[in-house]
Amino acid sequence: MGEIIEPKKKYKKKVYNKKNIEKISKLIQDITDINPFENTRKNEVIEIRSLLIYVMREVESMTYEAIKNFFISKGRQMDHATALHSYRNFDLYCQYNKKIEIYYHQILDKFGTGDARKAQAKSIIEKADPAEVELFIYMYEKAVKSI
Repeated sequence: MGEIIEPKKKYKKKVYNKKNIEKISKLIQDITDINPFENTRKNEVIEIRSLLIYVMREVESMTYEAIKNFFISKGRQMDHATALHSYRNFDLYCQYNKKIEIYYHQILDKFGTGDARKAQAKSIIEKADPAEVELFIYMYEKAVKSI
């Protein structure tokens, strides 16, 4: 007898705002004077490329596949594994080059969307002392209840 074959599930592609990504990449180039799409392995370019990828993931919630496609559309060869590697190394680049973290916060300040503010808050909370975070949450909840 014939075997029943289940149809493949269709997953919705996550849509991102290409205009926002264009603005972010332009802003990064303006702030740093470095082109993240340049085809080179110089450390300064790799770090800025990592910054762009980190912002694309944290602010726009882009998939690695979408990041890859965006870079390819800009003439920079990339695959999703490279995007993943770059994203994971962002914190390491920030440790050795303090300018990267400064650039990250400048971008979040200038971009100013709700998602950018969430990413900035997440960054601050991750670096804060857990006791301070707990105290802040307690004070915030108390303030919200009194409104």
